[in-house]
Amino acid sequence: MLGVVHQVSAQQRAMRPDDLFRIERIGAIAWSPDWRKAAIEMPRPGRWIDAGIPTAELAVVDVASRRMRIVSPSSQGLTGSFGAAWSPNGRRLLFLSIDTNAVVRPWLWDADGGEATLLSGLEIVDGLADPPVALWSDDRHALFMVRDSASPLRGPLYFAITRGRNATVAWALARAGRVPAVSVLESRGPDTTALATIDAPASPSRIVSVDLRTRAVTTIARGPLHRPRLSADGRTLTYLRENPPLAAARVESFFGPEASGDKAYDKPNWGGEVHVVDARSGVSVAPPGAVGRTAPAGPTPTLRVVNAGTDGTRLWLGRPGQPDVELWHGNRWARMILEGQAEAIAYTSTGGASLTGWLLFPPGHVPGERIPIVTVVYPGSVYGPERPTAFSILNPNFEHPQLFAALGYGVLLPSMPADDKPLESDELASLPAGVMPLLDTLIARGIADPRRIAVLGQSAGGYATLGLIIQTDRFRTAIASAGYANLASLYGTFYGQYRYGDAGSPQRAQVLRMLQFERGFLGAGAPPWEAPERYLRNSPIWRIAGVHTPLMLVHGEEDFIPIQQAEEVFTALYRQDKRVRLVRYAGEEHTITARANVLDLWRRLDDWLRETMPPD
Repeated sequence: MLGVVHQVSAQQRAMRPDDLFRIERIGAIAWSPDWRKAAIEMPRPGRWIDAGIPTAELAVVDVASRRMRIVSPSSQGLTGSFGAAWSPNGRRLLFLSIDTNAVVRPWLWDADGGEATLLSGLEIVDGLADPPVALWSDDRHALFMVRDSASPLRGPLYFAITRGRNATVAWALARAGRVPAVSVLESRGPDTTALATIDAPASPSRIVSVDLRTRAVTTIARGPLHRPRLSADGRTLTYLRENPPLAAARVESFFGPEASGDKAYDKPNWGGEVHVVDARSGVSVAPPGAVGRTAPAGPTPTLRVVNAGTDGTRLWLGRPGQPDVELWHGNRWARMILEGQAEAIAYTSTGGASLTGWLLFPPGHVPGERIPIVTVVYPGSVYGPERPTAFSILNPNFEHPQLFAALGYGVLLPSMPADDKPLESDELASLPAGVMPLLDTLIARGIADPRRIAVLGQSAGGYATLGLIIQTDRFRTAIASAGYANLASLYGTFYGQYRYGDAGSPQRAQVLRMLQFERGFLGAGAPPWEAPERYLRNSPIWRIAGVHTPLMLVHGEEDFIPIQQAEEVFTALYRQDKRVRLVRYAGEEHTITARANVLDLWRRLDDWLRETMPPD
């Protein structure tokens, strides 16, 4: 520690990395149609700080009795429950569970009492753009999109929980040497109609209707299906179908004139063939009219979550004409944490724009003392008068600003306005405009120590970190996590979690990557071979000779920003005998989330800053 925490009461202490794994949250809330009950996801802290992994218990609140009870099953084999859906009469509740093998199954709970029961024989599909869902067509029948239990598991949840199991299995086969350890990916060339690909499922998914009284299962549709939706009255089911399936489609077909902005991703995500059927029989019917659900008459009860900083988190039940009732009080441990104070700072960019940045002081900071600064950058971030949520100790960020403050650093968040199509302009040249004037302001005010200023960024912030240190030597040290440096190689490198089919098809992910560059938010407008200057001009790797700042790279082995991006930067600086460290974590994706890895990272962050930006 740098020793700037001066006088702290015996009841208080600075935040520690393991506190990230104590954070309790309230997740999704589903009200029954009659507003008498609500189902609440209550994620349990523990092994990960990944909000995408269901770890919740499912609680039901009874408005009349003001009581809350857990209804989800408790089993060591289950990771958590999620996806609550009430029957139209509000008497029954469907929800989903996921186990340690990432199998998603449906459960039914009856409000009249008793334990939740498993709807056996059904495994729910988990897809890239199709999160698992349970739907009610009426009080007796439910709809699910299910997978054949004989087909290989895959999907975002499968990857998140098993941490790239497919690659592990492939290496086990390779070590045994008895069968080929091989997977095959192919394009659909002009003379091919069928593909050998790990995207080809052993069996197609199905949408099924389940009679919850007899447990009879009726198949409504089968094939490469997506996005099932019910009409307001539950009678009509609409779903999308790939025709042809993505693996057999020409890639050119995804780049038509309609492929622009966010809509560019619709066809590869869901397909373009719309089907409207009867929700009970699967027979084609006319599309339903545009009728919404009936709005409740008069005031309704409410559930309100209040994060009160060091007072923890409270869940309040509000009822018309009655005082609010506290149902739950979590994160009581937060009372012992001494937070750093925050200040909004007005300044002017190099282009003359009026901006606001935020500074988080170390706990116990004495006014007038100059402090070392960690500058956290992210293109497109624009701050206003409200205190950034990133400063809250209840925000589970693996690179939490309060943890840097606890080590004695001020944490600076500059505003960095960005263009809508950054690669059509010179994005790298625009990066310093919102950063450097704010640093100058802090130095002029006697707050920042000009000899001890670091820059840190994650994802696009990692890209911005690299983009800044190729242009200036103002930073004493730098940390880039999950960043990218070579846009041309990024365009053509597989997503880490899709490389072996864990999260889904590698081809599907690559189509989405191409669209991101050519039609989506990156705004290059063309592939690298058609507009090479846009990719070269905005790739820090081609100006890496200008880096003199010590650099720490942090990357997950299975990141969708492939780890090869960090490897390219490491190789370039290593070749020049410049100070660089690459820290890579097996099984991690875009953020570092596993407890052991997060705690290890914070030891390394502390060591790196001590080495490259030592205290006076």
